[in-house]
Amino acid sequence: MTLSRQIVVRAGIAALGALALAACSNDSTSPLNVTPDQLQSVGTTIATEIESGAMGLTAQGVTSTTGGAPSMSRIPTNSGLMFGGLAMNRVPSAIARSTTDAACGVASQNPPVDTDGDQVPDNFTITFALPACHFSDASGTIDMTGALRISDPQPGTPGMSLSFGLDNFTLAFTGTSGSGKVMRDGSATISATQTGLSESSNWTESAQITGYPSISAALNWTGTFVAAQGQSIVAGQPLPDGAFSPSGTVNYREGNRTASFSVATITPLQYSASCAAGVENGTSLTPFTGGTIQVSVSSQQGAGTVNVTYSNCDAATVSLVQ
Repeated sequence: MTLSRQIVVRAGIAALGALALAACSNDSTSPLNVTPDQLQSVGTTIATEIESGAMGLTAQGVTSTTGGAPSMSRIPTNSGLMFGGLAMNRVPSAIARSTTDAACGVASQNPPVDTDGDQVPDNFTITFALPACHFSDASGTIDMTGALRISDPQPGTPGMSLSFGLDNFTLAFTGTSGSGKVMRDGSATISATQTGLSESSNWTESAQITGYPSISAALNWTGTFVAAQGQSIVAGQPLPDGAFSPSGTVNYREGNRTASFSVATITPLQYSASCAAGVENGTSLTPFTGGTIQVSVSSQQGAGTVNVTYSNCDAATVSLVQ
């Protein structure tokens, strides 16, 4: 197993980088009002988190997505989204793409020890450290630090169950218009049978931008994957067609301002093996051909709901529920 050099699928820092909720001033005491436009942005970024969650149900998927580590590459530089009021187009965007090439990480073993030969390593760590993970150009710098770990809960029995996590994975950046850092920490477990997988993950994300209040979010996810009729889940092989049903919460805090988002499956997301392969090689945007999830918000100044709908391996469509 090697660490993929492809573009990191999961945006990471999804609950922070694209929520567009942080105040554009230093006033972090007034109640947080989530506008319809902001809620739609939330729906889009939570969709990205869920897409990559489905892509990270196998050991191979975890390494190719760097375990959900923060990456600025999936946030369009012209989106106008905010990190604590700092527009994303102020982040050194040219080198943001460089951080998706995680080849700077140092593996604890090469090749990883895999006692039972199921392609889930017994106990494997990739460490990101300076100076190897320092990226710079005329627009600024990005430093990547922290660790991705992945292990087999039953190293003597072939199967697809696994555990993985991130230890203080941090992107610290400086640019012409500001500086700061984003961090993700936490863990996830995947339980497996021949016909299905179940996922449970708990992540903590934070962002600190010079001159703005600190931002944090707690992400708690569960998800189930059921193989399509007549298909099986095989250790060491890509997932077959199936249905993915995620749920969870995102609890957001900016100073004393808070908001809580809940995620529920309305129609199971139809996972396509060919679409997933297309995501890997850049010909598809998502691994789903259909299905709908719902994202609802409850904050200090109201509530709202959006539906996130998939079709044809394309990007999700986010629509307000009236």
